Amino acid sequence: MYTCPEKYNLGLNKHKLKFRIFIVCLFLLAPFCSAQMLQDSVTKQINSAENAQEKLKLYRKYAELFSTKDFSRSIVLAHEGRKLARKLKNTTLEGDFLRLKGNAHYISGKLDSAGSYYYRALSLLKDQNQPKYLAELYNNLGRFYRKTKDFPRALKNYDLALNLYRQLNDTEGIATIYNESGVVYEYLGQHEDAVRRYSQSLEMQKKRGDLVGQGYALEFIGGSYLLQKKYVQAEKYLRQSLQLRQKTNDQFALAMNYNVLGHLYMAQNKYSEAEKNFQISNEISGRLNYLDLQKDNFENLAKIYRIHGDNDAAYESLNKFRIINDSIFSLGKARQIEELSLKYETAEKDRQLLAEKSKVLKRNVLAFSLFGLLLLGFFYYKIYQHKQKITLQREILHQQNLATIAVINTEDNERKRMATHLHDGIGQLLAAANMNISVLDEYKSDENAFEKILVRTRSILAEAIADARTLSHQIMPNILIKNSLPTALQDLVDKTGSPKLQIDLQLAGLKNNLNQNIQVVLYRTIQECLNNTIKHARATKVSIVVEQTQDSVIAHYADDGVGFDLTAEDGKNSLGLSNIGSRIEILRGTFLLETAPGAGVSLTLTIPLETYGD
Repeated sequence: MYTCPEKYNLGLNKHKLKFRIFIVCLFLLAPFCSAQMLQDSVTKQINSAENAQEKLKLYRKYAELFSTKDFSRSIVLAHEGRKLARKLKNTTLEGDFLRLKGNAHYISGKLDSAGSYYYRALSLLKDQNQPKYLAELYNNLGRFYRKTKDFPRALKNYDLALNLYRQLNDTEGIATIYNESGVVYEYLGQHEDAVRRYSQSLEMQKKRGDLVGQGYALEFIGGSYLLQKKYVQAEKYLRQSLQLRQKTNDQFALAMNYNVLGHLYMAQNKYSEAEKNFQISNEISGRLNYLDLQKDNFENLAKIYRIHGDNDAAYESLNKFRIINDSIFSLGKARQIEELSLKYETAEKDRQLLAEKSKVLKRNVLAFSLFGLLLLGFFYYKIYQHKQKITLQREILHQQNLATIAVINTEDNERKRMATHLHDGIGQLLAAANMNISVLDEYKSDENAFEKILVRTRSILAEAIADARTLSHQIMPNILIKNSLPTALQDLVDKTGSPKLQIDLQLAGLKNNLNQNIQVVLYRTIQECLNNTIKHARATKVSIVVEQTQDSVIAHYADDGVGFDLTAEDGKNSLGLSNIGSRIEILRGTFLLETAPGAGVSLTLTIPLETYGD
């Protein structure tokens, strides 16, 4: 869309501006009118090639030609050329076609895909002893890293390309590198170095009579002066560059030239001239599908329209800028896939190459060594089988010993605890009751004293009875004796839960005739876990799941508490953990404890039913 400059009070007639742009666009449109004819001609030439080698040359010629004219067409031609190169086992051209695909993706703004193709090309070309092709690739890599602002890598690749071109005495290549690398120095703010390189390139291209190369050098010099705000010199070189490009009819270069002129006039607040040049650049870059240049044109057009109050036009241009910018940005999502593909294809190619080299050797070795391997394998298997049998028997004996020791230790500890409880608790209470009873005869005449002693004795005996019940419950929970494990667990959860601690109990498949030893171990383990949670975890939620399968009972306990460091000494040597381990080990079960500071506690235990039968 062309907006009316009269709104901006720049003194230009709206119709004159539109007419001038229309005439320029007609001039630029002419080359595209014959695009289909050119494509048909290319297809015809390739199909009528005398042999495969001739066809390969045509694919390369036109893939490079279309890389700045029709990106999609260039990619198709490079793809077909690469297939033919692989068929003919021409690794050099296979790598070069990958480079050309990278160029087409680079110019269309797909930098991630471009980088992938460049490095796939490098993996093929670096060992082919073809400096011309390798130099072109290093130049493209330098430009790629220049675009991504990785200037050290850009200069490194430009230097590699320059050294190869010097070895070949290739003045065209040397001049190209002076131009391309000068842009890096320009980005780094080293304008004198940049202009010096551009000027060297310009002189070499004049000697060669290369108008295309001269056009790029002149544009780069003009761009450098623009950045230095030397607008008169900048316009002089950019106009010279434009004249050469109009002669060569290089559409890609013309699009860039008009864009830089737009920036020149923008910097001087000549918004009408800036608008005209950005519009012309957009006309060309739109047909070329040069997204990166279109994005810059729309962004600057939006600024121009906004400055002059044409908000509708500014919004439209800004929206187009955002659409293109988003489409370019979304291409970055493919970076990891491209990198993985690159690594995979490189590794796969190396593997195939190694397999081919060793194929003959393997056949010969296999024929002579097969019998020997079979014989050695038989003896080894017999020896291994015997060792495994001995190892298994030792392990069984070891586990039985450990289980026996664990049972003995657990029983001894339990007896000691019961003895202490009886001696220090119930025994002391009964002794006190006996002392009170022994003095009753002395207070028969004192009714009040007699009654006090009797009440005290009853209280002591009641406490002793309660302690006895507690001890009995610890030996075998009363609720387990009277009821099943599900009822006992539900009772334990009901008594332990509180408004501050939510306990979720899930039971599945538990049978009433479950072995008593398993029931006690499960009950005690869950009770121990709940006690640890209440004392140490500062948890708000606990989840308990107990499930009986055909051959085992599985229990899972988890809380959302503070957890602890399982590798610390106090964590490894915890008495509670030791008790849980001992109980489960007696039944030849397993348990897995997972915890970490701030991550809560998770315990899973499995007890096989065949230990005691169902």
